[in-house]
Order: sequence, then C-alpha cells, then structure tokens
Amino acid sequence: MKSARLFLSRFGLLSCLCLPLVAQAAGPEKVATLKRDLWPYPISSSEQFDRASNAEIQMLTLVISQTALQQEADIKAFTGLKKINPAQVQHWLTSTRQRLLNNHRQACHSLDAGSCATDWPALQQLSQKQLQQQLPAGLAEWAQHSRKFHQRYLYEQVRLAALFPRISSEIEVFSEQEVSGFELNDGEFLLTYDDGPSAKRSAPLTQALNQLNIHAFFFVLGENLEKVKPPKALYKDQCLASHGYQHKSHQKWENWQQSLADTRTQLNAYQPGPYWFRPPYGQRQPALLTDLQQQQEKLMLWNIDSQDWNRKLTDQQVADRVTTLMLLWRRGIILYHDIHSRALHNLPALQQLVSNSNKQWLDCRQF
Repeated sequence: MKSARLFLSRFGLLSCLCLPLVAQAAGPEKVATLKRDLWPYPISSSEQFDRASNAEIQMLTLVISQTALQQEADIKAFTGLKKINPAQVQHWLTSTRQRLLNNHRQACHSLDAGSCATDWPALQQLSQKQLQQQLPAGLAEWAQHSRKFHQRYLYEQVRLAALFPRISSEIEVFSEQEVSGFELNDGEFLLTYDDGPSAKRSAPLTQALNQLNIHAFFFVLGENLEKVKPPKALYKDQCLASHGYQHKSHQKWENWQQSLADTRTQLNAYQPGPYWFRPPYGQRQPALLTDLQQQQEKLMLWNIDSQDWNRKLTDQQVADRVTTLMLLWRRGIILYHDIHSRALHNLPALQQLVSNSNKQWLDCRQF
C-alpha cells in the first residue's frame, strides 16, 4: 500500500507543446488546471496532505525529466518564443529541481521514510521506477490529468524564465529586498489580493477573512483607492500595500516613481508606512528597487498564481489550481484579486485545506 502512496503512472514521452502566446509576460492564454476530485483520497490530515503533495511533486519531476530543455533550440520549440535567455532557464531548472527534492523529502518522511530520494538523480529514478508499475485503478485518471497539468505548468514557468530579465516577472528575484514565497517555512502560506479596492467585493472579502482570523495583504491601486474611498475600518485587521497608482508595467513606464509616491500618499490616510510594493505583472527595474530601499520598503512577488482573473476558468478550476500548487510547493504567497468574485468564493476551500492539514496562514502584520 505504501508503494501506491509514492507512485505514479505509465506514460509515454512528452511531445512538444505548441501553445498560443500573448505579448506580455503576465501569462499565456491557456493555464494549468486540474480537477482535484480526481485525487481519490480526502486531504483531511497532515499525512494525507503529504500523500497528495508527494504525488504532485513526483509528477512534475517526471515531466521535467521527460522534457528537452537543455539546448536553446529545445527551449524555443517548447515555449514558441524567438528571443530567449537560455541561462535563466537553466537557473530556474536548477532551483526547481532542488525545491522539488526538498519538498519530496519533507512529504515522504510521514509516509515511508525508507523510500525518500536523497538527490535529484535518485528522485528521477524513483519516479521512473514507478512508471514501470501498475497504478491502482483509483489513481489512473488523476495521473493522466496531473501529467497534463504539469506539462502546462512547466510551460508557464519556463516561458517566464526565458523572458527574464528582458521582461521581469515573479519567476525570479533580483535581490534579498524581494520575497517570492519560496522563503517561507514548510506549511506556511500567505494570502494576498491585488487591484482593489472594489466598491462591491472588497468589504465582503475582508469580513470573511476577519471571521476566519486570517490577516492578508491588499495591494491596492492608488487611483482605485482615491476613487472608491472605502471606510478606514475596512482594512482594520488587514494590511494595505501598494500596487502602484495605475495598473501599468513599472519596468518601462517613465512615471513609475510618481506612481509609487502618489500611492504612498493615498495609503497614508489608512495605515502608516513603510509599505510593501507589488509591481503589476511583477515587472520592475533596478532603479525602482533603489527607490523602495530609500523609503525602507520592500517588494513582494508570489509563487502561487491563482489566475482568478481568467474568465475561461470556473471558480472550481481556480480553487483546484491553487490547491494543486499549494500541494506542489508546500509553502508560498498566494495571488488573488479582490476585484474578482473568485477571491471570496475560493476562501472556504482554502481554509478547509489549511485547517484540515495542520498548515498555517501567516499574519501579514508580522511582515
């Protein structure tokens, strides 16, 4: 039975992905989603979380192992991009392999410590070995769809790495002045919400968070804060932060400095600074980091992207995507938008996952 906990499925080699592209690094047209109800075991304990976590970790390990990404031509074929940064892709692959190994070891200790891989080749071999075994019938459909999820997710991440730093994003930090979510301890998660305030959606969301005793970051746009003028009590037990005055790329926008200054002025009427900053699309530049440093401020990215803004996804697909990435990375900063209904609709499922598996919501006020 323990072998079923650590197993995957019998699949062929990955084929080249021919995927649609968009002009900016904010994200591809189609994103990774996975129906969580295909996983036949309830995630009702820390051990069950580890069981599901190890499954997703090994699946991405398999997908990476079976995808040609060593040569520049391979990366171009995989991403469909003409101009890439091969070195950054290799850097991302190295970091990701180590994260997957560390997460695998963290997960498998509560399941079967004797079969934990000690290095990346061992993790690859363990995954390859499982490909030669027959999956329990109850895992076959999950395995098929999980493989597709991780193929798509790998594309999302490699594409961002290939564009970096020409188009900066959440895929990499420039310095210790920035945090992405991978710095957190195992089992720690932080909720964050961008683009507000919304006259319609922000209040119900903050009320729901307060009822659950969750304290999240709200990265507001200065112009929205000025326009909506929400009551100061709205964010009493939450943390206000800056998303810039307008939702524009702060990497090339010549008015980025004024954007930061004007938003600070708006925020100061609600909560005292210094303020965390999150650049729209994750796009920023060295001069911006210098400006933040002078203001004793830091920059927060994310490593779990809900894609809740995507109208092609249902509420359930968004929740399932976030759950899968929480299982995969086992820690992180989760990105939602309080101008969209999914932020509120997904909250009960996320709370149940964290509560049932003895994980922890970090308090924004500790940052």
